Amino acid sequence: MSFGNKLVFAREKKNLTQKKLAELLDITPTRLNYWEKDKREPDVVMIKKIANILDTTGDFLLGLEDYDAKKNNIKRNKLLNSYDKLNTEGQEKAIERVEELTQIPKYTIDNISEELSITREDIKDINLYEIPASAGTGMLITDNVPYEIKQVDLTIAPHARKADFALYVRGDSMEPNYYDGDIVFVKEQPYIDNGQIGIFIYDNETYIKKYSVQEDGVYLISLNKKYPPIKIEENVIFKTCGIVL
Repeated sequence: MSFGNKLVFAREKKNLTQKKLAELLDITPTRLNYWEKDKREPDVVMIKKIANILDTTGDFLLGLEDYDAKKNNIKRNKLLNSYDKLNTEGQEKAIERVEELTQIPKYTIDNISEELSITREDIKDINLYEIPASAGTGMLITDNVPYEIKQVDLTIAPHARKADFALYVRGDSMEPNYYDGDIVFVKEQPYIDNGQIGIFIYDNETYIKKYSVQEDGVYLISLNKKYPPIKIEENVIFKTCGIVL
């Protein structure tokens, strides 16, 4: 996994949102998003700060050791401290007990970390379209949209399992949920429910917005309050492309 993928993995293990981790690091969410998308990397001092907050190590984030290395070192030190408190006879007994446990399958582990091992079923190829879904003013989408095939690690992004394609987000109108440069995974379907986030084509432009049915009509709503709602006019072509997962 890349630095960005490892950062996302460790953040989600700690049950922190991107916004919350950014607050703890005293940086903007956009800056953190760039790191998670592998567009940039923090310096060594910041990597240490990230590792401390996420209860991991800088070496894990840099790909030099497994995620559980820090916890395993703590366990080893605790075991050694207990061992050092024993006399010679007690130490011999402790060694015998450990050797006995290594012969029992349910108490042994493989050399590969179960949490980080990735099988073929954990990887999905998905079309990532280069023309971004706009979170701001809208972007034209055509029938010949260029795309790349992106390999997605489903252990990090399990919601992508149901996705049919992915799009880039551009702009800030869907902050704080979606930031400029984010990749959104989309399940293709011709409709979504009121209040859900979807990808829409309206007047030959594509948007990521919240679908809102109100008394006076249908609106595409931005989560960033500085952007006004877009009312869907009856005489303008409107299409729902799918729901954002």
